Amino acid sequence: TNLALSASTSVAITMVFNLPHQVPAGRKVTYTNFVCTMRPTKAEPWRIRMTVGGDKLDAYFDVRSPAISLLDMKLHINSVISDAKNGARYCTGDLKDFFLQSTMKIYQYMRIHRRYLPQEIIDEYALTADYFDSKGNILVEIRKGMYGLKEAAILAYEQLRDHLAPYGYSPVAHTPGLWRHSTRRTTFTLAVDDFGIKYFTKADADHLFDAISSKYVMTKDWTGSSYLGFNLDWDY
Repeated sequence: TNLALSASTSVAITMVFNLPHQVPAGRKVTYTNFVCTMRPTKAEPWRIRMTVGGDKLDAYFDVRSPAISLLDMKLHINSVISDAKNGARYCTGDLKDFFLQSTMKIYQYMRIHRRYLPQEIIDEYALTADYFDSKGNILVEIRKGMYGLKEAAILAYEQLRDHLAPYGYSPVAHTPGLWRHSTRRTTFTLAVDDFGIKYFTKADADHLFDAISSKYVMTKDWTGSSYLGFNLDWDY
């Protein structure tokens, strides 16, 4: 999996193994779910993900995340067509493990049954019988974003926004999901971890890609042939 497991404290850790009695007072503990999917447009199409039962957990702040609407996405693409004679071009990008990059503001808690833990994990982290309850579950404290958490999307969005701000990129007011650069003509739409980018020079596009790649792993498609389920055949 893409999860880092540890019994020690570190900002790079996704989950920490706790003893059964180490749940803070008043906090809920949820279940673990494994999801198998096929995503043909992704670099890794066959996927198995350990996810959090977020429906059983409380949200401690507004978890809504800005995302581009289909109408605004189409208007953005149309603006590329309108500006094609001026050199406008379109490309796309996809962030890898976007939700897994974020740091939790408030830790959440989950149980994993022993049958899902390989023996090498049990040995590596010295998970003695004391760590497991009478039903064979072990408690983990979630310290970084995971799939299934209600707050995963907004945390990832806010931390991407803070990361790109020093490079001159910021969301456009009153149009959720649309971003622009302060001095360059680059604009892009953001739908969770998918970028639809309008640019005028390769240097401008590379500036955005370099800014993103300084923290995230990104798949680039210079042809701009697919975005949010639409197949695009560009003839500038």
